[in-house]
Amino acid sequence: MRKVFSINLIYLLSIFSCKDVNKFSAGSYSYAEVFEINSSKERVIKRVDSLKQLDTVLQVPAFKWAGDNVLLDDKIQKNGYFVFYIFIKERNQIIQAYIQQDGNNHAKIGLISVQNGLSLGNWREVNKDLSDEENRQLKEIFKEKVISKIK
Repeated sequence: MRKVFSINLIYLLSIFSCKDVNKFSAGSYSYAEVFEINSSKERVIKRVDSLKQLDTVLQVPAFKWAGDNVLLDDKIQKNGYFVFYIFIKERNQIIQAYIQQDGNNHAKIGLISVQNGLSLGNWREVNKDLSDEENRQLKEIFKEKVISKIK
């Protein structure tokens, strides 16, 4: 009996020490890096919109994909998340993130994924598909360019 308990304990500890423990998380965007903001979802959405209007370099430019002009629009999804896109020109990357209401006067911003270049179909999820160094760099850039300016 003691041997079975020890094996189960070791098994559980190994699962919870895995880098990919988030695969057990429930809900949308389970790998997203989440930042909490002391403001309502609507106010945070307005701040992101204002930020992108003031710093137009952050707006994802229209691009051609499969012969069509594509423009990534920020919008509220069916699941209630407001999904938006930021362009990091110096790295030629598109960042996808969300805003979600979390209580009366709190919102969460989740850094979802990144796309290299102006194209579609090669999104890499934060905390899943990126190396530790790529994750660290992307989170720092997102904090600097978005989070610090809308708090």
